[in-house]
Amino acid sequence: MWNFDERGLLRRRRALDDGIRQRELDDALAEGELIAVGRGVYIPKSAVEGRPAYLQKQIRYRAWCVAAATRGRDDGSGAEGADRILSHQSAAALHGLSLLEPDRRSVHVTGRRAAGGAVKGRATVFHTGPLPEDDVVTVDGLQVTSLARTAADVALSSSFPQALAVFDAARKRGVDPETLTERLERPRRGIARARRALRHSNPLAANPGESWCRAQIIEAGLPTPVLQKRYDLHDGSVAYVDHDFDGELVLEFDGICKYSGEYLGAGQAPADIVVAEKRREDGLRELGLDVIRAVWSDLRRRQLIPVLRRHLDARGFQIPGLP
Repeated sequence: MWNFDERGLLRRRRALDDGIRQRELDDALAEGELIAVGRGVYIPKSAVEGRPAYLQKQIRYRAWCVAAATRGRDDGSGAEGADRILSHQSAAALHGLSLLEPDRRSVHVTGRRAAGGAVKGRATVFHTGPLPEDDVVTVDGLQVTSLARTAADVALSSSFPQALAVFDAARKRGVDPETLTERLERPRRGIARARRALRHSNPLAANPGESWCRAQIIEAGLPTPVLQKRYDLHDGSVAYVDHDFDGELVLEFDGICKYSGEYLGAGQAPADIVVAEKRREDGLRELGLDVIRAVWSDLRRRQLIPVLRRHLDARGFQIPGLP
């Protein structure tokens, strides 16, 4: 019944032109058969069905960005959208670049004017400034800023933890530090924070949650941990830990999503993951390591650092602010 385009989008204008009645669209939206991702743009329920909440948000935002970038080119409205270059958080969505608590309230596009700045519309933020040809790439047929330019743009307009997370993610995807440094040569707002984040970036961070842990550690002036250190456990298994402090203390970030359906193996239940994690943690403690865990709420409530300080102090680390 629904005539989705090659990008998986259904546009209200085209649906009505094809003979679909507005009442049918309204009913499909009310019943959850269609999901609105932007004004007059929908995706099928199957696009997000069974996915974790965080992934559903990513899918919906990406679809909105695609719809905004192709408006006029794909919907026959004549609106100018074909030449828009997606940037900032929107380019990150097209690249599949993991961000820390991204703001998905707007679509970001960048023009090629020499002047800098941004103008915010109702649902779109229009950025201007230098945009060299090598800072523009094509993803799924759409013009977007390159991974390096995208990471720099996001970092310049973000907090230190968010900047660290996007640089970690870009480097994990193979962008070298020198290329990122080149994108931060021009002085502008947020440059000092972005440069600091780049200096501390590490491609071994597995996800934005681990980056946020490290950002809070850095901001607190605590010892910088080694990432993904290997330990051979007594039972013959191998454990790579998120953050290691001199072979004394291990900090693991638990994003919870590992217990959801998409991370479970065939015939595996969430309880099986919990048991495996407990055995792994016991194995690390058998090696003489102290192990602590952090979850999202610990980071949002700033509860990680006080706990980490106490454990580091107990292991003989010199901690700023403690006698």
